[in-house]
Amino acid sequence: MKLAVLILSLFVSVGMNAQKGNLNLSKWHLSNEVKASDYQFINKVKLYCFLSNDYDNIYIDLKVEDAEVQERILKEGLTIWIDMDGKSAKQMGVRYPIGSQNPVGRKKPDYSENTNNPSGSIVASLSLANTIELVGFVNEEVRHFPSENADNFGGSVKFDKEGILYYKLVMPIAKLPLRNSKQSKGAMPFALGIEYGLISPGNKSGNHMNPPPPSKSRSGGSRSGSAGGRSVRSESAPDNSSGTRSNSYQPVKKPVLNWIKGIKLATSK
Repeated sequence: MKLAVLILSLFVSVGMNAQKGNLNLSKWHLSNEVKASDYQFINKVKLYCFLSNDYDNIYIDLKVEDAEVQERILKEGLTIWIDMDGKSAKQMGVRYPIGSQNPVGRKKPDYSENTNNPSGSIVASLSLANTIELVGFVNEEVRHFPSENADNFGGSVKFDKEGILYYKLVMPIAKLPLRNSKQSKGAMPFALGIEYGLISPGNKSGNHMNPPPPSKSRSGGSRSGSAGGRSVRSESAPDNSSGTRSNSYQPVKKPVLNWIKGIKLATSK
């Protein structure tokens, strides 16, 4: 009995290691359509990933079924970090989408609208997923540009009929600091980090959370007025039947990051 359990454990361990290792091996890019069997699940970030490349580009395809992760990506943004030294350093990356809560060149959105109408807000967030932001690319003068781009970094985000979010990012190899291997057989292994929920570098001044709940007044009553053109209201916050605040104020969760290390590009079909 113990021997059977040991053999079963060995098979499970080998299977897990093989699945984990396969994610590090990029496949040759043959089509923009990715088969369901090509995706591999990354538990830490709760999404599926597939890496491929040709002579010109690296293609990152993600499949996101988790509704909360979908919302975080569209509202808070997603960054693909690129590290050539194996140090998991977040010094160079491609942010796409930037996130509807991190708009570029526009006023910050009304967070109360996102909370009161979640179904509508995620559609609005999807419509804003059309800009790419480069982080740490010192040789690139333009840091923000449209995601529909055939000659540069490009990407797409879309839902299918079942509500699954499909993500694609195309990174030109010529714009990445890849290094040739000592054996002159392709590029040296490198690492990619997948992170969502990170405040955009261009939005560091923001508080990045929903408006705080009304504070209690000293007298215990309520009053309202205006200051500097803004409406001001101070009152005791009523509790609902479950004992929690009736408003939906919640701090944004911490960013989630997973590194895929030792990635090797395919050298031929």
